[in-house]
Amino acid sequence: MTTSATKTSVPVELTPQAITVITQSRMSMLNSRSLSEAVRYSAGVSDYGSKDDPRGYFGTIRGFSPDIYLDGTRTPDAASSQSFSIEPWGLEEMDVLRGASSALYGSGQLGGIINAVSKRPTRDLVDELAFQTGSYGRVQGAADVGGAFDSGKTLLWRFNGLIRKSGTYAINIKNNEIYVAPSLRWHPDEQTDFTILASYEQLDAGSTAQFLPAVGTVFASPYGYIARDFLSSDASFDVYSKRQAAVGYSFVRHLLPNWTVTQNMRYAHLDLAYRFVTTSALSANDKTISRQALLQSANYNNVTLDTRSDVTFHTGPVHHEVLFGVDFRSDFMANRRGQGKVASLNLYNPVYAAIAWPTYATTTNSNETETDTGIYAQEQVSWKHFYLTLSGRGDFTQSLNVNNLRNGKTPQNNNAFTGRVGLLYQTAIGLNPYVSYATSFQPQVGLTYDNASYVPTFGKQIELGVKYKPGKLGSFVQNFMLTADIFNLVENNVLTTDPAHTSFEIQTGQQRTRGFEFEGMGRLPYKIDFIVSYTYQDPRITKTTIAGETGQRPVAIPSHMASVFVQRDVHFGHDWAAGLGSGLRYTGNTAGSLPETFAVPSQLVWDLEAHLDYRRTRVQFNGTNMTDRKYVSICTRSVACAWAPGRAAFVTLSTRW
Repeated sequence: MTTSATKTSVPVELTPQAITVITQSRMSMLNSRSLSEAVRYSAGVSDYGSKDDPRGYFGTIRGFSPDIYLDGTRTPDAASSQSFSIEPWGLEEMDVLRGASSALYGSGQLGGIINAVSKRPTRDLVDELAFQTGSYGRVQGAADVGGAFDSGKTLLWRFNGLIRKSGTYAINIKNNEIYVAPSLRWHPDEQTDFTILASYEQLDAGSTAQFLPAVGTVFASPYGYIARDFLSSDASFDVYSKRQAAVGYSFVRHLLPNWTVTQNMRYAHLDLAYRFVTTSALSANDKTISRQALLQSANYNNVTLDTRSDVTFHTGPVHHEVLFGVDFRSDFMANRRGQGKVASLNLYNPVYAAIAWPTYATTTNSNETETDTGIYAQEQVSWKHFYLTLSGRGDFTQSLNVNNLRNGKTPQNNNAFTGRVGLLYQTAIGLNPYVSYATSFQPQVGLTYDNASYVPTFGKQIELGVKYKPGKLGSFVQNFMLTADIFNLVENNVLTTDPAHTSFEIQTGQQRTRGFEFEGMGRLPYKIDFIVSYTYQDPRITKTTIAGETGQRPVAIPSHMASVFVQRDVHFGHDWAAGLGSGLRYTGNTAGSLPETFAVPSQLVWDLEAHLDYRRTRVQFNGTNMTDRKYVSICTRSVACAWAPGRAAFVTLSTRW
């Protein structure tokens, strides 16, 4: 059960949209250390080659970058390196909604969204302490505790905390974190539920991004291959330091048995200091790289407020659930960036010279503000075995970009309507076919050569699928669900180079993705738990002004992905139990540049999990890339390739009470 797809309590198997619900138990079993690792084994989702990057999530859903939500409202997303961090330890679950979701959530990408759901106080909370150590010198302690302030358990509290000292697979790049998330819940009766949610994260890390040439990674150079842990940046210069805080609430009030009002609010703030050295070119002898140093800071404030009313009623044999809502989002970002050339670096015998710091805020010095007010409505109708969903939303966006370097201001106003219609039929055997059509939009900030403001990109999606969730089959299968779907996504008004004025862009581009997804999970006979998925997708640039790119696939997006994970527990008497799990993840080859002059080879990675339980104490082992296969995870151009991490192993000791 998840409310993310429809903002109502309609079960997943009756919702005409492809959805993956990733529970906390699944994240714990897979030792998900980041959002990227949490979405592994999900259909349609790419995590960009298993890279563990403290800066955030860099993957795609159905070929498009997803928007990240927390508790139903959008998190700061000014740029990938300035994203709001999501800590898996603080989550109850994570919902992956594949396809256009603008009809309820407003402006966003066509491919889908990821909605993280925070842990909250509960009356039957099981406390937990965990300690983890392993690869990269990782030492981490975590706590999840809570209780009640009164005997009636109407005022509840919960505290999630984590502290970590760790390196990464890149030389001398750390990944240290302090995370605390207190929450307070007032639940005086069955009609009222008010929860305050807060969090603070201090991340002291560096970028694990590698900007390496394809020659020496994808292909052998005259000098062999570049070392897997090679640092193209500089450990004495690199910094990725982020301080983020958030506070908000969730309020639910049942005014009548059939009428509920819900409001979610959050204020989020983050400060970022970011220093990194990137690669600009490879020398003619394939031995050294030219580099540029980046000095960046950002200050981001984000306010979100979503208020909705949900009413259920009948008209004869027809059941209605009507949803009305208004949500508001305000973003402010101050972005400063300097950039300058630094000493070249030998790829095979590196000598790291002192980095000359770029002059602060000379490349970028801007302030951006944006507001988005959306009014949405949804009708869910069920008659006999038919379930019809109709959703529509009007958005009113305003933005102002102030360029402090040029004393220029770019104001924009964009209004858009998006919608969704879906129809599902429930059969007696639990095989539920469905069809849906949905649209999306995303504002674009900037001006054409003629000083005309960009208009939003608009997307449309058609999806046909089937969900299979059998009824009660005794001990034969449990929590069993299979889904399969085909889809076609098209996005218009994509920015592309203005052929008459090549330093400007026009919006005549188009990109589309079509494909097939299959996903299954549950418990098989003999108590074997499984997760399986397969994705075929064909992303293409269908319209562009750039020579040689029409018909090409975008970089770093695989056409084929497949995964399987199986796990089984065995009990020894009343107190002891043990479990073993193993998984394989396959990612097909990807375009390494645009136009595609070379491809990054496919990848097959083996994961392993084992645990031993004594009553409520567990020792768990998790390993990834167990064969220590050396492979390139991603290339976005000929001098922007990165190795995937090698074998990594972690041991976690946890106890519950």
